[in-house]
Amino acid sequence: MTTDKSPLYQETKLGSLELKNRIVMPPMTRSRAGKGDVASEMMAEYYAQRASAGLIVSEGTQISPQGQGYAWTPGIYSDAQIEGWKKVTTAVHNAGGKMFAQLWHVGRISHTALQPNGDAPVSSSALVGEGVKVFIDPENKGAANGVGEMIQHSMPRALTIPEIKDIVEEYAQAAKNAIAAGFDGIELHGANGYLINQFIDSESNNRTDEYGGCLENRLRFMKEVVTAVSEAIGKDRVGIRLAPLTTLNGTVDATPEETYLTAVKVLNDLGITYVHIAEADWEDAPLMPIEFKKALREAFKGTLIYAGKYTKEKAEQAIAEGWADMIAFGRPFIANPDLPYRLEHNLPLNEPKPESFFGGTQKGLIDYPTYQETMKTTNTLFSPLTFNNFKVDNRIAMAPMTRSRTDKGDVPNAMMAKYYKQRATAGLIISEGTPISAVGRGYSMTPGIYTPEQIEGWKLVTKAVHEAGGKIFAQLWHVGRRSHTSIAGEQPVSASAVKDPDKVFGPLPEGGFGMIETDVPRALTVEEIKATTQDFVQAAKNAVEAGFDGVELHGAHGYLIDQFLRIHTNQRTDEYGGSKENRSRFLVETMQAVVDAIGGDKVAIRISPLVTEGIAEPDPEIIDLTLDILKQLTPMNLAYVHFSENISNYQEVTEDFRKAVREVYQNPIMIAGKLTKEAAEEAIAKGYADMAAFGQPFITNPDLVYRFENDLELTPVGYDAHSTFYGGGEEGYTDYPTYQEMKMAEAK
Repeated sequence: MTTDKSPLYQETKLGSLELKNRIVMPPMTRSRAGKGDVASEMMAEYYAQRASAGLIVSEGTQISPQGQGYAWTPGIYSDAQIEGWKKVTTAVHNAGGKMFAQLWHVGRISHTALQPNGDAPVSSSALVGEGVKVFIDPENKGAANGVGEMIQHSMPRALTIPEIKDIVEEYAQAAKNAIAAGFDGIELHGANGYLINQFIDSESNNRTDEYGGCLENRLRFMKEVVTAVSEAIGKDRVGIRLAPLTTLNGTVDATPEETYLTAVKVLNDLGITYVHIAEADWEDAPLMPIEFKKALREAFKGTLIYAGKYTKEKAEQAIAEGWADMIAFGRPFIANPDLPYRLEHNLPLNEPKPESFFGGTQKGLIDYPTYQETMKTTNTLFSPLTFNNFKVDNRIAMAPMTRSRTDKGDVPNAMMAKYYKQRATAGLIISEGTPISAVGRGYSMTPGIYTPEQIEGWKLVTKAVHEAGGKIFAQLWHVGRRSHTSIAGEQPVSASAVKDPDKVFGPLPEGGFGMIETDVPRALTVEEIKATTQDFVQAAKNAVEAGFDGVELHGAHGYLIDQFLRIHTNQRTDEYGGSKENRSRFLVETMQAVVDAIGGDKVAIRISPLVTEGIAEPDPEIIDLTLDILKQLTPMNLAYVHFSENISNYQEVTEDFRKAVREVYQNPIMIAGKLTKEAAEEAIAKGYADMAAFGQPFITNPDLVYRFENDLELTPVGYDAHSTFYGGGEEGYTDYPTYQEMKMAEAK
């Protein structure tokens, strides 16, 4: 099966780990740890909310009391801290995520108030970073207070060689602790001016022993730490973060490209699983030259992660060009727990609140809503909807309704253009069922989409709708067995040779048109099934040529696609019958083929699992089959899936059914079936639907959207309306007045 997904949203491997996408939540200090610098329940919820990332890297986690540089940051050196992190990793894993711990020693970026016994911080050298501040809690009020103090870091002292060796061992022990806490691996913090970075950069290291001076010596501490950690937990569980061109926290290197290209070559030789490159992310920051990025790619054969104000488009470009394998998004993840979903579907992003970045309680940590949660509280029938490139101005759709008013050759005409144009205030119009082929016809005078004349006729309609500011999808229709030889021109076809007991609108023996019996169909061969799929594909291309904004495949109401789904109408014993997987094959293959042809954002499908038409009793497997189908449709990124309900013989739509559907399918859902405005708004508010389609009310109320929005009375669908549903001219078709026209007529 092909997919429209860019590599950013596709599965990948990180060492031996299988990741569901290439989006990384990078480490971000939030200062919310509890007493003893223990990770809290609140932190567990925070990370679990963001488990849709391919990989989460925890906030910086100090490897020792000496390694701490900010108040309320979590550690990974005590038993209590390990137990605290277990709650976090369990929550992330239960939510389907993967998580590395970032191991952190801040070195000089600390204060005596944060150090054991009030000692001076340590570093490669006794050099201060002028103007570099740290976050302290002078009154010991705790993270929940949320108010600390920014203060210049204290003057450090240079580490002795034995102390350096001890810190290397502390890194190794912290890595073991991280694995014991349930992390999938660790990332060493070698960036942003912290201890490893202080050894690497020339201007923060003035040592004259084997840890200073030449580049080989300045890289020695990094190399020893990486080696020790790799030996402790396995190199396939080890990554490192570097910041070649940034000058954060006062670290500067005289020849950064040479320094970090050499460092990456060393790391490649050590065989760790990834290098995480932090680019400068402040305004007007210097860009990392593409030649340097390509050189890093050449030097490192493992996974390269980049971070630094990437947009979705720049991230996709980076991966497509090959110099990055994964992209980390920082602050967008703070405010958007469902960031991968929003990025993939071009959805708006919440803005983060800087005042709650460090310290505090739940506010600004776990109270940012997902897109679906926002929709539940802000969506109405009259709010716009955006999903990928599918955009509508309101959530009200005009449902497809057969009206049987074409010209000779089933060609759409100017009267039809007028009819649809009158109703163009709908967020989306779905055309009446449009046969994809002659044998797909089941009712006389229904407009086709398979001849040049029909395509030209539809151009009149789509042009009129677009001129009125509307959008319109063509409903692609193959009736299957619900037809007659006098309509289809040949014996009807179906999944199996099972007659439909219902009647269809066709030529009467005595002349004229009316309701006639269906013929017994014949079963399609496998070759004919494949050909029918291609008929749908060609019809979709024809629809786009005719000016439609997209297509909706009719998979409901007992027509051909639906006939394959049901055990009563599908008695095949080949790959298109029998099991649920086989019975859904025709639908899934056809949808995928149409998506491949015109793009998922232009494709939808209508289904009616709870509606029984043409069979005596409900299919006992149809709900499970539908849920399986929805899982297969999800990666196609369709414009929507349209549920037709509460018509003909139907089962009640339960809350449990709505929840089951939404659990497996988070992309746009449209519902239809004798809805009131209030029922539609409730379904949207609860998150069960994203759009609501109205049928017969649109027949008698061309301005239905206006009437709904202003709580105006509707013209009822009475006997006269029913008598003109099928066939005829303007009467009962284009002569229904708008509310304003009606009131003006009454005033005369």
